[in-house]
Amino acid sequence: MMGSNQSINPEPSIAIHPASPGTQLLRDAEISSYLNSHQGAAENIRRAADLLANEADGLKSLRKLLPALTHKTINVFFSYKAKDEKTAKAVVDILRKKSADKLAITYQAEFTENISGKPWRDKITTEICKANWFILLLPDPSDDWDWCLFETGIFEGQQSSADRLICLHHPEIAVPDPIEGYHAVAARPSEVEKFLRMVFINKDPLYGLDPVNPSLEENLPEIANRIVEAISPPRKNLFKQPLMPWVEICVEDPHSMIRIEDLNRAVIRYANKDALDIFDFLDQPDRWGDLVDVIEKCTNDSRWQNELFHVIRKIGSGRRFEPIQAVFNTASDKIYKPVVCAIDRLGRKGKIDSFQIGFIEEVGAINTAEIPLELSALATTLRYAFRFRWEILEKFAPLDLDDEDIIALDNTLQRIEHDAESRGVSDEESLKSLFPSKQETDEISQMYRVWYRLRNQQGTGELDIAIRDRDAEKVKVILNELTPMNRRFLNMTAERFGSLVSNTA
Repeated sequence: MMGSNQSINPEPSIAIHPASPGTQLLRDAEISSYLNSHQGAAENIRRAADLLANEADGLKSLRKLLPALTHKTINVFFSYKAKDEKTAKAVVDILRKKSADKLAITYQAEFTENISGKPWRDKITTEICKANWFILLLPDPSDDWDWCLFETGIFEGQQSSADRLICLHHPEIAVPDPIEGYHAVAARPSEVEKFLRMVFINKDPLYGLDPVNPSLEENLPEIANRIVEAISPPRKNLFKQPLMPWVEICVEDPHSMIRIEDLNRAVIRYANKDALDIFDFLDQPDRWGDLVDVIEKCTNDSRWQNELFHVIRKIGSGRRFEPIQAVFNTASDKIYKPVVCAIDRLGRKGKIDSFQIGFIEEVGAINTAEIPLELSALATTLRYAFRFRWEILEKFAPLDLDDEDIIALDNTLQRIEHDAESRGVSDEESLKSLFPSKQETDEISQMYRVWYRLRNQQGTGELDIAIRDRDAEKVKVILNELTPMNRRFLNMTAERFGSLVSNTA
C-alpha cells in the first residue's frame, strides 16, 4: 500500500494509447482532470500532447493551450505604435473577418477609455501572457520601436514552445536584433500569402488545432494583396517624371471597343508638355480624339492609330499583343512611334484604370511626305525584299536547321511581316501598277501565288505547317525554292526603281 502522504493522479476517463508520444503529458494530474471535464476537446489535446512530447517545456506549453483547444480559438495579441493604428485596424479587421471567429485578437485600439496608468499596463501584460500568438506590426522604416519591443519582451519572457512570435514588417525594414530569428513576414504578396496559409489553411496552426478556415485557399492572393497595401501603401510623396512625351488616358471598357471612335472618346487624364508639343497643343484637350486629330488630317494615315487601338483592346482583354510598329509624321517633320508603356489597375487584379502611352522619336524612319508616291512604294518594297534576303534566306538556308533555328526563323519572319504591314507595303495589285510591262506583272502575280501557297493568314500554307511541325527538311526545301525568286524580284524592282529615279530627276 502507498503511504498517506502520496497522491494518486486521477486516470482520465477517456482512453489513452500507451504508445502515444504524449502519454506522459496526458497523465499529468491537471491535464488528466481537464480531459475528463472537457472531453469535446480530447482529440485536439491528444494531438497537441504528441507534438509537444519532446519539448523541454511540453507540460507548461500544453497547459497554456488548453483554453484555446477547448474553444477552438487562437488568442492573438497585436502590437503596434499609436501612429500606426489605422494600419493595425485594417490588418486586424481582415484577419478577424476571414477567421470565422477563430482568432481572438486583442489590440490597444479596443481597450476601454477608462483604463489608464498602471491598470492599463497591467491589462496589456495580462493579455500578452494569455496570447498564443504575438503579432508585431512594423510598417514604417523610420520608426523607433522601443514600446513595441517592450511588449515583445513581455511575450518572449513567458513564451512556450507552442506559441508564435510573428513580425509583419515593411519590406524596407530590417527585423530588429532582439527578435531576429523569429517568424518575420515582409509585406510582399508572396511572403504574406505564405503567412496566411499558415494562419488559415495549414493543419495545427496552433498545436492540436484544426485548420482555421481552409475554404479561403483560392482567395489567399487577394487577401495577401489587401494586407500588403495596408502595411506598405504606395508612397504619396513620389512624383512620376516621364522622360519622353507621355499621355495617360482612361478608356471605357477597353476590351469592348469596336472601332477607333471608341478609343477617340478616351479621357486624357494627363499629357506632359513634350506630348502636347508633338500634337501642336498649348493646353491639354479633354479627349484622345481631339489630341490626335491634327495628325490624322495632315497625314491621312491612321495605321498607327489602328495598331494602338488593337493593342489597347488586347490589353483590356488580358491577351498578348505585338509592339506597335507604325509611325506618324508631325508638322515639324519629326517621326514618332507610340508605345503602351504601362497600365494602372484598381488593385493587383482589378479593373484597368488608365493606360500610359509614350512616344518614341524614330530617327531611322523615312519621311515619305516629299517622295513621289511610286518611288516611296518601291523603296519600301525593296527594303523588305532585302530584309527577307539577308535576315531569312542567307541566314537560314545554308544551315542544318534544328528546332531552335526554326523558332528563330519564325520570329524573324513574323517581325518582318508585322513591320511591313505597319509601314504600308503595297498589295499585289498596287505593286503591279508600278511596273509597265505585262511580263513583269505576270511574274509578280506568279510570285504572289507561290507565296500564298507557302504562307497565309490562316496558317495553312506549306511553310506555316513546316514551321509548326518543326520539319527542318521541308523548311530548307522551301527556303531554297524562294531564293531564286527573291533574287529575281530584287533585280526587277531595283531596275524599275532606278528607271523611276532617272525619270523623276
